[in-house]
Amino acid sequence: MCQSHSQVTRQRIPARSFVLLHLYVIASLGFSSVWAETWVCSRPGRADLYTDREYPGCRQLGEAKTYSPLEISPTPRPQHVTPVPSVPRASLSYSPPQPSHRKPVPFSDVTLSLPLLSVGQDKVGSITGSWRGLVAQLTVGYKADGRGPEILGDSNLMLGSALSFQTAVAVATKAVGYDPRYLTVRILVPTRLDGPSAGGIFAVGVAAALLGDSIRQDICMSGTIEPDEEIQAVGRLVDKMNGCRELRKTTMVVPDALDNSHLSFSGAERSIQVIEVHTLAEAYSAATGQALRQVP
Repeated sequence: MCQSHSQVTRQRIPARSFVLLHLYVIASLGFSSVWAETWVCSRPGRADLYTDREYPGCRQLGEAKTYSPLEISPTPRPQHVTPVPSVPRASLSYSPPQPSHRKPVPFSDVTLSLPLLSVGQDKVGSITGSWRGLVAQLTVGYKADGRGPEILGDSNLMLGSALSFQTAVAVATKAVGYDPRYLTVRILVPTRLDGPSAGGIFAVGVAAALLGDSIRQDICMSGTIEPDEEIQAVGRLVDKMNGCRELRKTTMVVPDALDNSHLSFSGAERSIQVIEVHTLAEAYSAATGQALRQVP
C-alpha cells in the first residue's frame, strides 16, 4: 500500500463520495458487484476454488450448474421368457431440486474501526521509506431488496485496494455462510490507499460485523486475502510495524512466511508481539479472540 508524501489532513468525507468507488470500478472493470468476475472451479476431493480468472471447466459465480444427461442402456431381455405385460403408471412430473437461498434476518448497520498500515515509496539513498497508521471506518448493513452485494467506498480507495476490498467481501461472506445479495458494505479511509495488503483485515472486519464480534483494540494486521481464504505475504513489514506502533498497537498479525523470522526481533525492539497466520480463520481468531464460524 502506498500513499502520497504530502501532508494528509483527515476530514469528514461527504456522503455523495460513497458512490465514487462504485462508479469507478464499474467504469474500469465493467461490472457492478463482487461476483460478476468470480469463477468457481470444482476440484474433486477438495473445496471449490474461487478465482478471478476463467479456467477451462469453471463456471461464473451466479450461474446454475449444468449436468450432462445420464444415458442408461436398456437391460437385455432374457430369451425364452414370456414378457410380463407392463402396467400403466401414473404420470409423474419431476423438477430438479433448486438451491435453497434462505433470506437472512435483517439487522441494523454495524460500524467497525479498522487499523490499516500504509507505507510510502522508498527514497533514493535511504534505508527505509515512510509509514503511517490509519483508521478506516467499515460499515456493514442489510440490503432488503436482495440485489447486492452493494460495495461502496470513497475516492481515497485506489484501484488496487478497491479490488482487494471486493475480494475480501466475497471471501468473508462465503466463509461465514451469508448470502451476499442481502449485503451492503461501505468503507471510508482518511487518505489515499492502494495495494492489496489490507485485504486480510478487510475480510476479518466484514466477517466480524456479520458475526457480531469485536476486533481487539491492541491489534494491527497486514496481509492479502486470496479467494481460497489464504492470507498471503506482503512486503515492507518492518515499516508497517512502525505504523502499527504509531497506532499504539501492541500485537501485529502478519502472513506466515519463511522470510519473516526477523520480525519477532523487530517486534521485540518495538514492544510489539508478532502473530503469524496462514488462513482467514487463523487471522480472525488472532484479531477477535473468537472462532470463525457460520452466521446463525
